[in-house]
Amino acid sequence: MKSGFLKKNFTFVFFILPLFFSFKANAQKAEPIKSDQGEVVTIHSDILNEDRRILIYTPKDSANPEKKYPVIYVLDADNHFTQMVEYSKYLSRQDVYVIPPLIVVGITNTDRNRDLTPSHSNADYSGKPDTTANSPYKNSGGNEHFFQFIQKELMPYVISNYKTQPYRIFAGHSFGALTTINCLINYPDMFDAYIAVSPSFWWDQKYLLKLAEKKLKAGSTLSKTLFFSDGNEDSSSPGSPFHTDVLKFDSLLKKRNIKGLDFEYIPYPIESHMTVPIKSYYDGLRFIYHHWDLPPVSDKEVNTEIIMKHYKGLSQRFGYPILPDEAYFNNWAQWLVKNPATLNNGIKLLEMNTINYPSSSRAFAALGAAYAMKGEKQKAITSYKKANELNPTSNEIKSRLLELQK
Repeated sequence: MKSGFLKKNFTFVFFILPLFFSFKANAQKAEPIKSDQGEVVTIHSDILNEDRRILIYTPKDSANPEKKYPVIYVLDADNHFTQMVEYSKYLSRQDVYVIPPLIVVGITNTDRNRDLTPSHSNADYSGKPDTTANSPYKNSGGNEHFFQFIQKELMPYVISNYKTQPYRIFAGHSFGALTTINCLINYPDMFDAYIAVSPSFWWDQKYLLKLAEKKLKAGSTLSKTLFFSDGNEDSSSPGSPFHTDVLKFDSLLKKRNIKGLDFEYIPYPIESHMTVPIKSYYDGLRFIYHHWDLPPVSDKEVNTEIIMKHYKGLSQRFGYPILPDEAYFNNWAQWLVKNPATLNNGIKLLEMNTINYPSSSRAFAALGAAYAMKGEKQKAITSYKKANELNPTSNEIKSRLLELQK
């Protein structure tokens, strides 16, 4: 199927973002999708007067089942939920770890032309009005109610039923990107970061471009993160202003010099309107979390002061306490303790883990093994005793403790 921005030839399918409000939403039922991709939840919306089908993926951490996660809300979930889940899973893997694990909430469509447009208009991409009874845009302009649904019904449901951190990302494509930018302009505090892929600025005589020009004041403050992009949409409609409009938005943001707004625009000239989300959602996640990586440091130079300083900075940037990931630094430490030259550095990382995760038997057992490797038997025994105290059902910990006590 071709992209939704050419009305007379193609059908539209895209995403939008949330607003502020607080109605009760009842999840009527949940049913499995795939074991590794979460569940389907049907929520009745009093605001929209309809049932909404929501796809929700939650990361799994068997060692820390109470762990909380940032949330990304994805529009046009019918198309993009699976993609976002796979990006999130891969980029947060222990051997990759360039973003944190994310809860992915996908909002599927009922009437996307209604929900994902910021104003009412009967004009199509070419500017031709359609006032017939079958006009695809006769119900357009529903952003406001859609935002209310997200803010008052969907978000409270997610917060009350899943282990969430207070950091939220809003992602959408085409009409969905139009919605995310509308949200950023009018309701910026709904989300902390925004991904807008090929925003359809053509809508309603460039309604949103004009709104941005009016509301995004020079020197104002907007402490948010925004990634936006476009493909080669104009190749499908020679002479169209699609790319030019996105460039105008980029130029506006640069000229206004808005304080606190961390933004990046990337064009993908060899991608079509329907292939550009593949690259954009990946690059968008990487941009939002471009500070996540620990700065390059050699095995011989790594120390806990560098690590804790880095994570203190992340906590300040993202607005919630972020500790060095236990499993990630345990894996690194296991590598370091194998080399006599870096054994002490590995032990320091494992000691850091026991401080950051004092209820983790795994952290104390790993530290006990490293102490034993170094020949510090009494420290090893103390660590294994603590691990055994935290996990008295582990036969492996008991066995190693008995060996050390012989």
